[in-house]
Amino acid sequence: MNDRTIHINPLFPNLNWKEVKIHVAQKAGQSRPIDVFTQSFSKWQNSWNGDYHSNHCWNRKFIFSIIELPNKPHRWLFGGIFQVISHEPGKSSDGKNGILYKVDLDPQGEPLIGRLIIRWVKDARAKGRKPESMLSDMSVVEILPEPYIGEDFPGYANINHSYATLEKLWQESKPDWVAALMHCQGVYLITDIETGLRYVGSAYGEEGIWSRWGSYFQTGGHGNNKLIKKLLAEKAKGVDYARKNFQISLLEQASSRDSEQYVIKRENYWKEVLLTRSKFGFNDN
Repeated sequence: MNDRTIHINPLFPNLNWKEVKIHVAQKAGQSRPIDVFTQSFSKWQNSWNGDYHSNHCWNRKFIFSIIELPNKPHRWLFGGIFQVISHEPGKSSDGKNGILYKVDLDPQGEPLIGRLIIRWVKDARAKGRKPESMLSDMSVVEILPEPYIGEDFPGYANINHSYATLEKLWQESKPDWVAALMHCQGVYLITDIETGLRYVGSAYGEEGIWSRWGSYFQTGGHGNNKLIKKLLAEKAKGVDYARKNFQISLLEQASSRDSEQYVIKRENYWKEVLLTRSKFGFNDN
């Protein structure tokens, strides 16, 4: 910290930090809290802050939530202040014993939700922290003019995102993603992390990657691929299965000068490399 550091305390003048636990929300398995926050604030409030937790982590009156930002080291998005209304012993959806919490959004700092970006260097994995251990090291990076709607375009070589994340970015037509992928030709991969099955596809000519991926979001996950369509038809609420289990990555970006035949050739190469025409994949041609 230096003389130009702006601490976060003045932004919350009425908050008694002795009544607060800080929720350090980080990726858990395949689930990223930033995706939950951008897709459904209700789910963010009631599933990630309220509902089940394995221990009595929210043992103070308020929860001050910060969310790890992808591809931005030491940067955290303010996710709101929640008042703990009640807690009682209960079980998770898979039968584990723990604590069930009910929380309500507190008006303190509400205009800063999704806009305040905080710098803090993570020093442990614990999700429920006492402010005494970290507050002095938290500072203001910036306040966004509009609430955060999704991560910045990470570059063609770093696209490896969940279906749900890309669907939200597509729905919001995030300008940097649209500009990068609207006219981008290339080969992409869809992986079902539940089964390990994969599908290799491509976009070429006037149809860019952005438009091609949009066809999956518009059709509930299958993009008119018959084997993926069959899989989703076998699942209850197939689009929810896609949102939970499909991972989408860009295998190879093609130049705008490359021909349709070249892109198709590269698509076939990746089908052979990844064995997606066999029992390991969804390609049938």
